[in-house]
Amino acid sequence: MNVLREDKKLANELVQCCDYSLFRARTAFLDRSLDIHGRLAEAERWMTEFQRCKRDLDELVRKKEEHDKLVQLVEMMKEKGIDIAIVMRKGNE
Repeated sequence: MNVLREDKKLANELVQCCDYSLFRARTAFLDRSLDIHGRLAEAERWMTEFQRCKRDLDELVRKKEEHDKLVQLVEMMKEKGIDIAIVMRKGNE
């Protein structure tokens, strides 16, 4: 998974959350002890949880992509002979 090293544990937990939520949604939908309205409501509750986990996982991926773009920018600036330390000082003045 394309996330920062420090986010790998959380990303794995979120993948497990997605998997479990989908399983529970499917199980709820097939639960014959509930009427169709109850089954759909319970499945929808689990789908909402899936969407929350997926949104959080997408954010970790976006964070890594942003980090990679910044690293690429720094490398490009170094190749062109631009001193990053000076640029950073100028920006903080």
